[in-house]
Amino acid sequence: MEKRNWVQRVTLGLCVVLLAVNLWQGKRLERLEHSISNAQMNIMADIRNMESTVYSRLQEEDKLVQYWSDTPSVNMETRCLDLEVSVVLKEWREDTAAELLWVGEGSTVGEGSAPLTGDGKGTFTGVLSIPLDKGWMEFALVLVTLDSEGRRRESLGVVYGTDELLPVQCNSQGGRTQAEYLKSVFTVYECGAELYTKYYPVHAAGTEDHVFRLRRNGEIVAEQAAEPGDRSGSYFCGKLSAEAQPGDRMSVTFFCRDGNGLGYEFLLQDWIAVEERDVVSGGSEWADWPKLTWENTRRPG
Repeated sequence: MEKRNWVQRVTLGLCVVLLAVNLWQGKRLERLEHSISNAQMNIMADIRNMESTVYSRLQEEDKLVQYWSDTPSVNMETRCLDLEVSVVLKEWREDTAAELLWVGEGSTVGEGSAPLTGDGKGTFTGVLSIPLDKGWMEFALVLVTLDSEGRRRESLGVVYGTDELLPVQCNSQGGRTQAEYLKSVFTVYECGAELYTKYYPVHAAGTEDHVFRLRRNGEIVAEQAAEPGDRSGSYFCGKLSAEAQPGDRMSVTFFCRDGNGLGYEFLLQDWIAVEERDVVSGGSEWADWPKLTWENTRRPG
């Protein structure tokens, strides 16, 4: 009996050892499979990166334009945004002619063009005019060349909004702005705005006639001359208020005029007066702003 029990214990021990060996081998196999899978993924990623690099280089070699630059300015007479553009071609011929197009993107429909003049050394320059009196527009720049070898068309790889090319831009400083609707009066406290410029020298973008406005359903119902803030280009006002009815759309805007007399009105914040003590965000179309004013207006007192 003891001998049989001894054999059973030995057999059981061997089974346990065999099970442990199987588990150990299974984990090694699982780690090996995981390593092989990672290696395959890394190899595929390297192949994709190589393909992308080769494709990018082939595209770069096939490009017509080596370098280009532009300088924006506002033409007050034509009410257009003028882009003075310089394009350097990789290859050109004596008979190469070039023109630059602006082509509407997104919700903007339309296009315009301007001929470019060559200097005989591969550089072509010209002025492209984009209308500013049609509201906000989004557009791409496209170069077209024509010579004895045929016609080529190439995007310059940029999409502009007319607002970002204006001499003056504005950020809302609305961190402390509060809106209150009480006893049929809508009030906004602590309005703030900060002006800056991207493409123009600071002195050329100097502004005046800084005014905060409160609009009700699009109409101006209150305004107040802005006070300069602590930082250059920053402005604030304490309070704007006007009567309002439930459902009225209320918005705070900031108006200023640049050195050329062009007026800008920027949307800072907007709300809907729902009911007493209740206001919600208005959800205005920000693409409709800024609104430009070409005629001089009297500065509010």
